[in-house]
Amino acid sequence: MGERSAFQYCTWCFAEIPLDAEVCPDCGTDLDDYARHTPYPDRLIHALHHPLSETRMGAIIALGKQADPHTSGALADCALEHDGDVIEGLEILHALEQMPAADPLLRSALQKLAERHPAHAVRTRAQRLLQTLCKVDLQQDHDSSDPKTSA
Repeated sequence: MGERSAFQYCTWCFAEIPLDAEVCPDCGTDLDDYARHTPYPDRLIHALHHPLSETRMGAIIALGKQADPHTSGALADCALEHDGDVIEGLEILHALEQMPAADPLLRSALQKLAERHPAHAVRTRAQRLLQTLCKVDLQQDHDSSDPKTSA
């Protein structure tokens, strides 16, 4: 079995700090105050910058389950910040897929990944999701203009 680490990460600056620390010696953040007064979605967005991929992945999955399109830009930025982690990039796309399809923030995030992510798998998946959204738009336009379906 592995040894238990003798440190934790500061929730704000991600410095390694003692397990019993109440205040980060590097940045001065009161850890309990941060946890109590920072809204959960904001903590998840901040965790997208964590040095441990496991922590980032947990935040990505949680943000996908929340399906708040206002987090789509932060998710796309995370994929670009950690562009060497293709699995993380694909999980970010899965999280984005949970967002409301009509939201322009989602489309912007997908467009950014389709154009700028260095991994072919991430770019092509983002492009396919954008194409799917366009098909949904066309179908909705068709349905709203068709007298048989709008009656």
